[in-house]
Amino acid sequence: MVPYVLLGVAVAFEVFGDSMMKLSRGFTRKAPIIGIVVGYVAAFTLMAQTLESLPLGFVYAVWTSAGIALTAVVGALFWGEGLGAKKLVGIAVIIAGVVLLKMGA
Repeated sequence: MVPYVLLGVAVAFEVFGDSMMKLSRGFTRKAPIIGIVVGYVAAFTLMAQTLESLPLGFVYAVWTSAGIALTAVVGALFWGEGLGAKKLVGIAVIIAGVVLLKMGA
């Protein structure tokens, strides 16, 4: 259970880092850069720890798919980027792909 929790927290830190990148406005605002560094360092550290007990393909699939899905939700909630039917179908297809990867393990 612990590796899955660490992976979930890693994804949250990655989404935080992505959000800080958006706030940096192309690195023209310096304060969010600290959040980018903290977010990505924490995310990669936690993800590396999950790799000690979970398969690489599965970890990377969860990492990327959950990151994509949550970043899309954050974009819709905080920056009005929209979350229409096509995006929702895309997220569902990504999740289905991760499930298939896990089933094949």
